[in-house]
Amino acid sequence: MGMTDTKDVSDDSDTLPEPTEPSLMALKAFAKEAGEPAKVLKVRDEPAFVLRSWPWKESSVIAECFTKRHGRQVMSVRGAKRPGGRFRGLINPFSPLIINYNGAGEVKNLTVARWLGGLTPLAGDALLSGFYINELVLKLTEPADPQPALFDAYTRTLKALAEGTAVQQALRIFEVDLLRILGWGQSARAGKEDEDCVVEGGELVPVSDAGQRASELPLVPARVAHAVFTQDFSDETILVAARNVLRLLIGYYVGQKGLNVRKTMAQWQQF
Repeated sequence: MGMTDTKDVSDDSDTLPEPTEPSLMALKAFAKEAGEPAKVLKVRDEPAFVLRSWPWKESSVIAECFTKRHGRQVMSVRGAKRPGGRFRGLINPFSPLIINYNGAGEVKNLTVARWLGGLTPLAGDALLSGFYINELVLKLTEPADPQPALFDAYTRTLKALAEGTAVQQALRIFEVDLLRILGWGQSARAGKEDEDCVVEGGELVPVSDAGQRASELPLVPARVAHAVFTQDFSDETILVAARNVLRLLIGYYVGQKGLNVRKTMAQWQQF
């Protein structure tokens, strides 16, 4: 079976339910039910990006941020929508920030946010790609799980999107970085230049290891598998094939719910 025979994991996205946003009270209730009181966290000068936000009360928002040293953190941002407020215009995706926050439990309080600059605002295809990597972080990482290496990879990818240089290569490299955080790629034999692989579950498995199962699984030519493992996507033909392989691998970890970005973006084929 060749790569053209694989089923695109985005095909089932039309049946996905609309996402819902948790309320602040619901998040705090969840934290209260967790048992022992959480330790009060006080964080200063933390690099962060806003992954998503939603309204809370008349002039405030709840924001979920990706921080470098503390992973994903949910925060209340009081007065974010108030004209002339200190957070006005700052709580937006893809804007590099330095923040201070504190609090216990699932919902922290954002106290300081400073825009670092240095990134051109995303637009068009780059903006869609940015929402794609945001959803990958939201779906495939755990709250409050520090991932400094992934944060750096995320920052590099946003920079590539903003500059419009080697965007597809940057997306594929980010996908592999994220998969490795999940424990992917542990097979010592997979990814050799001279052996074809198959996609089995969330792994690339050498054909010789898959045995009789190989005939029923999506085939990945040796050159493509090697490119994925080494993150060398300089060949355009291999780059396209690697995109299809990574869709299958990521689809396994995301599960049946899929990615909302695939449902809402007509330009999904670019990813």
